[in-house]
Amino acid sequence: MKETVIGVVGLLIFAALAVTVHQNQRRFHKPLLTTHYQAVMLTDGTLLHGRLDHLGTDFPVLREAMTVRAIVDPTSGAISHKIMLRKSGDHGADHLILPATSILYVEPVQTDSTIGRAIAQIHSR
Repeated sequence: MKETVIGVVGLLIFAALAVTVHQNQRRFHKPLLTTHYQAVMLTDGTLLHGRLDHLGTDFPVLREAMTVRAIVDPTSGAISHKIMLRKSGDHGADHLILPATSILYVEPVQTDSTIGRAIAQIHSR
C-alpha cells in the first residue's frame, strides 16, 4: 500500500512538472518570421511595415520602418502605393521600439505581393 501511494504521488508530481514545462514552452516560444518584411498592425489602427526583430519579447524592434499609402488615380481609378520611409520623416527614425502590448497582429509581406513589389522598388532606387 505504501509503495502504491509513493508511486501515485510521484506520478502526480511528474504530471504537474510536465504541464508546467509545456505551458512555459508555449509562453516563451519565439514566433518564426518567414519573410524579410512584415506588416505590423498596432492597437490604435496604425499599419506599419518593416523588418521586425525580437518578436516574442516585451519590446520588439521594427527596423526600416515605413508606412504605405494607397493612391487612387481619379481618372482611371487605378490604385498605386506610395512608400513613406520613417527615417525620411521629421524624426529621422531608422527603427521603432514597440511595446508588445501595442501590437495587434503581424503579417508576412511576400516579395511577390503588391506591397512587397512596392518595397523592392523603393529600395532599388
